[in-house]
Amino acid sequence: MNPSYKEYVATAKELAAERGLNWDLEFDQEGKVSKATRWNLTELVGMLPPPTIWLGQVGVESNSFAALNVIRRRMAQEALVPAPMSQVWRDFYQAVLIHQLLIRKTKPLSAMKVAVPIRQLAPVAGCTPPWAVTPEQVQQAYNACLQGQASGKVALDFATMVRNIIDGQGLADTSALARFCIPYATEESKSAQRQADVLRSRQNAQGGRGSLRRTLAERKSASKLPDERAFWELMRIVFTETPRTFSDVVRFATFKVQIIMGFRIGETALIPLDWKRWVEYIDADGRPAGERGGLSKSLMIRYFAEKQEEDERRDGLSLYENTQHIPPMFEDAMIETLDEIEKITAPLRERLKLQTETGRVFPEYPEDRLVPAWEMYVRMTGNPVFSNELPPAELIERYRETYDPRLLAEVREHQLAHGLAMLTKFWTFPAQRNIPIRNEAGVPYTGSIPWRSAFIRVGDTEDHIRENRATKLSDTKPTTTTDGTKFYPHDLLFILPIRNLIEARNNGILDITMYSAIGRIDSSDLIGSISGKGSGETLFERYGQTDEDRALRLVPHSLRHLQTTELFRLGVADTMISKKFGRRSIEQSYEYDHRSLQEDISDIDVPPEAETVLGYNALQVFKMIRANKVVGPIVDEFRSVQREYGDAAAFDYLNAEADGLHATPYGLCMNSFTSDPCPKNLECFNGCIHLARTKVASEQKRLEDMRDKFAKIIIRLESVPEDRRNIGWANQLTHARIRHDNIVKALATAPGDQVFPDGRDLSVTAEQKAGTTILDTMKRLGDLDD
Repeated sequence: MNPSYKEYVATAKELAAERGLNWDLEFDQEGKVSKATRWNLTELVGMLPPPTIWLGQVGVESNSFAALNVIRRRMAQEALVPAPMSQVWRDFYQAVLIHQLLIRKTKPLSAMKVAVPIRQLAPVAGCTPPWAVTPEQVQQAYNACLQGQASGKVALDFATMVRNIIDGQGLADTSALARFCIPYATEESKSAQRQADVLRSRQNAQGGRGSLRRTLAERKSASKLPDERAFWELMRIVFTETPRTFSDVVRFATFKVQIIMGFRIGETALIPLDWKRWVEYIDADGRPAGERGGLSKSLMIRYFAEKQEEDERRDGLSLYENTQHIPPMFEDAMIETLDEIEKITAPLRERLKLQTETGRVFPEYPEDRLVPAWEMYVRMTGNPVFSNELPPAELIERYRETYDPRLLAEVREHQLAHGLAMLTKFWTFPAQRNIPIRNEAGVPYTGSIPWRSAFIRVGDTEDHIRENRATKLSDTKPTTTTDGTKFYPHDLLFILPIRNLIEARNNGILDITMYSAIGRIDSSDLIGSISGKGSGETLFERYGQTDEDRALRLVPHSLRHLQTTELFRLGVADTMISKKFGRRSIEQSYEYDHRSLQEDISDIDVPPEAETVLGYNALQVFKMIRANKVVGPIVDEFRSVQREYGDAAAFDYLNAEADGLHATPYGLCMNSFTSDPCPKNLECFNGCIHLARTKVASEQKRLEDMRDKFAKIIIRLESVPEDRRNIGWANQLTHARIRHDNIVKALATAPGDQVFPDGRDLSVTAEQKAGTTILDTMKRLGDLDD
């Protein structure tokens, strides 16, 4: 057994035992883990549900498994039968989850994303243990993932698991297994790989050749910004449409917060009820600052920031409290929106708090209380319509305008006046048949039931829900803040009825004053409601006015990218942007910066004569020089001409030579390519004098990847036996060492500095280098004047 693998699993078992987890899971023939032994991953890390993520399956992953057998038949191999993973693969699967959750402090959904590929590799490996898995098995499992899902996302996740877990932790006897995550030679596999490559380029759009901008106006990694039409349609919907359901009222409010504040979607879902924080400002004399032309007070919103070092504790994650200023122009909108949510959710919050304190489903009544059958029907389902007569349309519209819970009493009165037709179908349905229907003395009926005098014992219904309808139980489990305080779901602002389908059936009417299943809004529900990745219809589909509007989609996180970009564009300091968005470093903010070069330099002041003399491209380059954003031979020569001959000659030089600025994956290159393209395109790191570093985080990452790539090549070449070394081997080794050393120099260069100030000009050939000195340049300018 591989020593690293042995230690990896042993550590996980020790951590699991400390938390009382049953390592020996019980499961059926399909790999479904029993309720008694399955792991509640959400509870394990101390997070609030929903969603509740379970380790509930140790069998094969269905989509990739079906594709796997197609591949095996094509390769004349025996088809596999779906079955649970063997003990050794289950150990690996469970160990990965423990390491991700308790050591790396990732969230349950992210941990499952890392671990699921193990269920795709295990059936291919069969009797082969994880530490002995072969390249052929990795490639077959990867191709099954490629063909099992059209978007390529599953295949990318599989390759990431192999690279980061198996290779990264040194768990397998064969090193660098990720290099075998390649498609077979079939057209089907190649086509699937092309789709995966498209997805990868979009995910990694911040750096690389795919992000090179061809014009000054082209935005960097524009695919991460929201579609313009979808953004404005979402604005129209949440700020002008009348919500058709109570749940949509809550969703509209969350997206208003998301648009105004730019929170992560999980942070928006966790806004606390006690969110309002006023800050007062006074002058040196103790008088309100507003009397001196400033602001006397400003409003901040309290929230729980994600991805913070402070929220990590030994036994999981905790809520890290933070605050963020609300722009003054949006203060009234935020107060109106969130105060309204607090008001209309008050009945839900009161019941949820009682459920938390008592552990009861219906804490309004003692367990032996008899309540009318129609009332218990409403409390279990939330459905206020229990007759054959719908409530008047005028009453429904009045309720939708305000969502005043008092109007629900009018709905119930209307229904009681028109019969109890729905009760027979509900209470005699097999799911509820074990609940006795009683008379007012508590004696169960044995024959026909007069529904107007039919009663249900509260305790009978609570027992039924706990045993048969666990998904109808409210979210009452607390989590912990970083100071150790317990924080309960009823302390959240955004709570709503859960596990109900009634709203969609009854024109959006659901009785929130009686319905018993209550929880916080699920961030995955919010994502699906505008991205189309959920099971229900989107807000665009529900409220769009045209077919084009209804087809729109938007990723909530793109709103965060948009707001960051706008703040950069308006000249806000990167330190302030990073603090506002709760980021750990300034570099993270630049990952969200999608300004075009034109926007990046638009606010740089230039002398009037420069605007008059310089052409468009030359003016943009001059702005970059003036802001010290670029260095290189053209910059040096421009400044030399400016010192010796004055501004006018320097501007003429820029007009003649500096036709643009070129962004590369490795830094900035400023050189004129009007005559010929660069003969060493994208080999800037090989010692070119034109290369200068920037502050872009993805540029650093790409250089680090290149460094590691060449380091592996060098190690591989040096391991070649001496009797197999020749001139070609020596040339390859020299080539790799030179590039590795140059990349190391680039990584050590500060942003804004030249990487190779004494390097070579790789943009021209030896024959072209004659006649390019400063004196030659001035002679050419003089010839132009003549």
